[in-house]
Amino acid sequence: MSRFQKNTLLTFSLLAFVAYAPLYYSIRNAIQKEALPVTYESAETVSFFSLGDFEISGKESDPKTLHLLSELIDFEFQKVTGGVYLGKENSLTLAKKLRSNFVFTGVFEWKEKGIEFIPKLKSLELKSTYTGKSVFLPYEERGKLVSLVYRSLSHLLDETIRLHRLMKRTPEWKFPSEVVFLSESEFVRLSEYDPKLSLEEKNVLLKSLEFPSEYLQFIKIGLSLEKRTEESFKETWRNVGGNLNFSAYTRFYVAKTIADYYFTKKEFSKTIEYANAAKKERELLKSVFHSDYADTLSLLGKALVLDGKKEEAVYYLTSARKLYDTLGLLSDPNSVENSYFYGLLLYDLSQAELASYELSSIRNKYKGIDSLYLDFNLAKVYYDLGRYDAALSLLQDQRKVIMDESYANHDIALYSYNLYAATLYKSGKWSVANSVWEALVSAKSIYGIEEKPYHRFALYNLAVLSKLRNNPEQTETYYKQYVRLSPYGQIVDLPTTDRFEIGKTIYPYTWETLNPNSFTELEEKTIRSYTGRYLFNSQDEEIRARTYENRLEDTNLFLDDLLNAKAFLSKPMSALRKTLFGDLKRFDKGNQIVFFDIGPALNHPEYPGVTSLAVAKHFSGMEVVLWELPGEVDLFLKKVKPELKDRLYAFPNIRILSADGVGEFQTVYSNPNNWILRNRPVPNLKGKTIIIRAANSIDIYEPYTKILPHFQNIGKELKNNPILYFFNRSILLKPAGSEKFILIGNQSIRGFHHNFQSLDRNGEPPYSILPFTVCEEVNL
Repeated sequence: MSRFQKNTLLTFSLLAFVAYAPLYYSIRNAIQKEALPVTYESAETVSFFSLGDFEISGKESDPKTLHLLSELIDFEFQKVTGGVYLGKENSLTLAKKLRSNFVFTGVFEWKEKGIEFIPKLKSLELKSTYTGKSVFLPYEERGKLVSLVYRSLSHLLDETIRLHRLMKRTPEWKFPSEVVFLSESEFVRLSEYDPKLSLEEKNVLLKSLEFPSEYLQFIKIGLSLEKRTEESFKETWRNVGGNLNFSAYTRFYVAKTIADYYFTKKEFSKTIEYANAAKKERELLKSVFHSDYADTLSLLGKALVLDGKKEEAVYYLTSARKLYDTLGLLSDPNSVENSYFYGLLLYDLSQAELASYELSSIRNKYKGIDSLYLDFNLAKVYYDLGRYDAALSLLQDQRKVIMDESYANHDIALYSYNLYAATLYKSGKWSVANSVWEALVSAKSIYGIEEKPYHRFALYNLAVLSKLRNNPEQTETYYKQYVRLSPYGQIVDLPTTDRFEIGKTIYPYTWETLNPNSFTELEEKTIRSYTGRYLFNSQDEEIRARTYENRLEDTNLFLDDLLNAKAFLSKPMSALRKTLFGDLKRFDKGNQIVFFDIGPALNHPEYPGVTSLAVAKHFSGMEVVLWELPGEVDLFLKKVKPELKDRLYAFPNIRILSADGVGEFQTVYSNPNNWILRNRPVPNLKGKTIIIRAANSIDIYEPYTKILPHFQNIGKELKNNPILYFFNRSILLKPAGSEKFILIGNQSIRGFHHNFQSLDRNGEPPYSILPFTVCEEVNL
C-alpha cells in the first residue's frame, strides 16, 4: 500500500472513529492486514495504450492470419508492466477509449515471397500518427510474425516517447521468446481456431493441436472454462493455480473468470475465494496500476457486501475507487458500479452525507429499470438527511421515467411511491401523502400486493398519519392490518413522531431483471391467475358459447365515462382519456375506435354475440369486430337461426373475423379470407384507438405461454395505436408509441362466473383504476 493510500485511509478512519466506531476498526484492521506492499504508478507518467485493427495493402490477404496475429499480440500485451494496456480498441468501453494515449496499428501487405508489415502508432494526445520501419518475413517463417510485429510496435512507442520528450515511462515489454516460435505448419493449424465454432468443434480442433505454445494452452484453458460447471472450474484451477509453467496473467485470468461466474450465480463465498486468488496473481504480475486490478478489488468488495460482510468490504471498495480515480476511469461501467456499492455501503455505515455525494455523482450513468433503483436509493438518502426538496425533485424525475417506460407496477416504482408519499408529508402536503398511501392499500383489489413490503409500509404509515391526526379508531384499523400482514420479527411499534416506514436501500444484483415488453411480477401473477383454467376442446359447444344479456355491461359503463365529455372524471380517468383519445371531439359515439371482441360466443343458440351487440348498439360510430375461432364461426353460419343472424347483421358497424384469437395479428388481419361479411370493408387501423376484450375466451382457455406472446405481438404490430385491453377482469393499457402493456385496473366480478349466470357485483364498483399507473402527477 502506498504512503498516499495509507494517509488517505488513516484520515478517513479518523473521521470514521468519530462518526462510526466499527468502521474505524474495520479500516484499521484492513491497513494492518495488508502485508504485501503495492506501489501504484503515476497516471501522468504511465502510457495507456490499446491495440487497433490492422490495415491491408494490396488485393491479397489472409483473414485467419490477421485474426491470429491480433489475438497473439493482445495476449502478449497483457503481460506488459510499467504501462497500462487497455485491450483491443474495438472492445473497449467509451471511458477506456477516451483514456488511451496511444493506439497500435499497422499495415500488412502480402507479397510474392512473404509478408511485409509497417508499424503505425496513433497518438491521441498529439493527434498524430507515426510510422515505423517496415519489416519483412518469408511465408515459411510466419510463426515468428508475432515477435516481429510486437518488437516493431513496441520500438515505435519507445521512440515516439523519446523523440517527443513525452513525460511518459517506456513500458517494460515482455518480448515473446524465440524458443516458443511457432513453425509454419503450427501457425497455419492454430489459425484455424475460431471462437465462433461450436463447443464440440473447438474441442475436436484443439485436441489435434499438440505443440509448445503458451497461447495454445491459454485457449485450451479458456475452452475448459466455457463448460461453466463446478467440476470443470475446480479441475482447471487445480491444474493452473500455483503452476509456474503458466504465466501470472494466465493464472489471474482463470481465477478472475471463475470469480465473475460465481458472482453472477450469487455464490459469494466462492466469489471471494477466487477473487482473492486473482488479486494475488495480479500482484505477482507486478501490474496493479491497471483497471483489471481495480476490477478485482471491486469484485471482492461487492461480494463481501452481498455476503453480509460490509465492514470487510470497506477497504476493497475504497481502494478500487481510488485506483479508478487515479487511472482516470471513474466513468467506466465497472467503476460506476463500484461507486454504487461504495455509496450504499457508506450509507449503511452511517455516512449519509458522503453516500449522497457518491451516489449523485453516478446518477446519469444508469438507464431503464436500473436508474429507478438508483433514484430510489439516492432519494432515500436525501430523505434521511432531511433534504426533502432534493428527494422530491428526484422522485418527480423518476416518475417521468416510470410512466414513459411503463414500469408503474414494478416493485421499485411502488417502493418509490411509498417514499414519495413520506417526502410529500415532510414537505407539508399531508393530504396528498394520505391519498398516495390509500392508493397503495386499495391496490389489493386489483392484484396480489398484500404480500409486498411496500403495501405493509403504506398501512403502517397510514396508521402513523391517523395517530398524528388524533384518530384512534382509524389508527387501530390500519395498524391491525399491518401487524396481520407482517412477519413477526419485522413488526414495528407505532412511534410518537412522524417517523414513517420506507424500507432499506436496495443493492444491485438483489433484484430480478425484467425482459423487454414482458409483464412485471404483480402483472404476470394476475394474468396467470386467469389463464389455462379450462380446456376448450373438452367442453360441449353449448358451454363454450355460454353468454347472456348485460353480462359485460361494465365495459360499456367504463367506455361511456371515458367518451362522455360531460362526465365528471377523476384526475387518473382524465389522464387515461387523454392517453387514449386526445381530442375527444373526434371520438363522438365511438368514431375512430375499433373494438375487437375475442371469443364473443357467436355460436350461442339464443344470444349469438350478444355482448358485442351491446357495444355496437351503445356506440354506433365504433367499428366492432367479432373475432371468433373458425370452428365456432362455421357453427354460427350452419346452426344459428336466420332471424338471430339478421339481428346481428342489422348493425352496419359489425364485422366478423374468423381466426385464432392468439394468432399472429398481422397475418390474421390482412388475410381477406378471414373476413366473413365480404360486403363490409375491413377497418383501417391507422390513426385509430384500439379496444380489445377477451372475457371468458382466450383468457381462460389459453395457457400463459401463449398469452404473453399474444400481448407482445399485439403491442409490436399496433405500436403506433393506443390500446385499451379488457382481459378477463383486468384492464390493461398500451400508450401510442409503446409496445408494452401495463395493468391499470379491473372490472367488477359481474358476468365473470364461468359456471353460472349472475349480474351481481358483490358490492364492488363497476370498475377500479390504479391512479399511479395512468397519471404521472401524484396530487390526485
